[in-house]
Amino acid sequence: MEMETRHQVTTPTAPASKKMRAIVQERYGLPDVLELSDVDRPEPDDHQVRIQVRAASLNMYDWHMTTGTPLLARIQAGLRNPKHAVAGADVAGVVEIVGGSVTRFAPGDEVFGFVGAGAFAEYVCTEEQRLALKPGNVTFEQAAATPLAGVTALEGLRDVGGLQPGQRVLINGASGGVGTFAVQIAKSLGAYVAAVCSTGKLDLVRSIGADHVIDYTREDFVDTERGYHVLFDNVGDRPWSETRGVLTAEGINVTVTGPKHPWMGPVRRLLFRKVLSSFGSQRMTWFTAHMKQSDLEFLAGLLASGEVAPVIEATYPLEKTADALRYLGEGHALGKLVITL
Repeated sequence: MEMETRHQVTTPTAPASKKMRAIVQERYGLPDVLELSDVDRPEPDDHQVRIQVRAASLNMYDWHMTTGTPLLARIQAGLRNPKHAVAGADVAGVVEIVGGSVTRFAPGDEVFGFVGAGAFAEYVCTEEQRLALKPGNVTFEQAAATPLAGVTALEGLRDVGGLQPGQRVLINGASGGVGTFAVQIAKSLGAYVAAVCSTGKLDLVRSIGADHVIDYTREDFVDTERGYHVLFDNVGDRPWSETRGVLTAEGINVTVTGPKHPWMGPVRRLLFRKVLSSFGSQRMTWFTAHMKQSDLEFLAGLLASGEVAPVIEATYPLEKTADALRYLGEGHALGKLVITL
C-alpha cells in the first residue's frame, strides 16, 4: 500500500488544558504498579506528530516493560526504574499537531503504529516513520491491535521464513495475538496452514483460515505432523531434536519466544538451539520484529482488503489497563486485548 506524501504543515492552537490522563508507573512490578494519573501533555519536536489516542493494544512486550522481567529487558526499559513513566507501544488515533519537518501526515489524519512507549494515555508523540494511515473501513480498535503482533507475524513468515505460495506452514500457538495474525497472513501469502491451539480455540482458529487444526491437549504435533516448509513457533518450549521432525529437508523453524530464564528470558536456550541447527540443511532461527513503516503500510493494505481481521477478545477503558495487563500475563488471552479512550 503506497502511503500518500503530505507537504502541508499545520500546527493548530494548542488545547486550553495542558494535562491529560495517563497510566503511569514509577517502579517495576506486577500490574498493580500502574496508576491512572493526570500528567503533562507531551509536546512534539520538529520531526514528531502528536496523536490523540483512540485505542491502544497490549502485548507481552508491555508486560516485560512493566515488570522489568527478564532482567535483560532492563537494558532497554531502564536499569533501576522504568525509563518511560507511561507504557504502551501499539496505538491508533488522530493526528492533532505536526512538527515543522513532518511531511507524511497532517492534522486530522487517522493513523496507527508502534510508538514504543506512551500509548496508555490520551495523547502521545512519536516520529512519523513509526506510523501509517489507518484504512477508513478499519476501526481504531482493529488498527491498534495490529502493529507489533502483525509485523512480528509478517516478518517471521515472509522475511525470515521465506514462506512462498503453495508451501506448508505449521503455526504453534495459533490463538494468541501473534498467532491469529500469523494464520491469516500465511493464508494471504498463499500457504497451506496448520495451526496448534487448545480445544476451546479450535473453532476460532479454523474460522480465520487454518486448513488443519491440532488440539495440543489431545495430540502432540511433533509426533503427528510432517512435511512443513516453515514451523512458526510462538511457544518455543520444544527442543530442536523434536521440532525438526515436522520440517522438510530444507525447512526452517522460526521461533518468536521460548522458555523463560529470570535473567536472560528465552535468549540462552534459543541461541543454543540455533547452534544445534547449524549442523544440517534444516535451520532454526530466533528473531524479534524490526518495526518498519513499509510493513505497517503492507498490513494496512491487508486490513483494508479484509484479508486480515484482528481478533480482539476484549476491550478495556484506560482506567482498567492494569486489569487487562494482568489477564494478558496469565497467558490465555484469545487474540488481542485493547484499551479504548
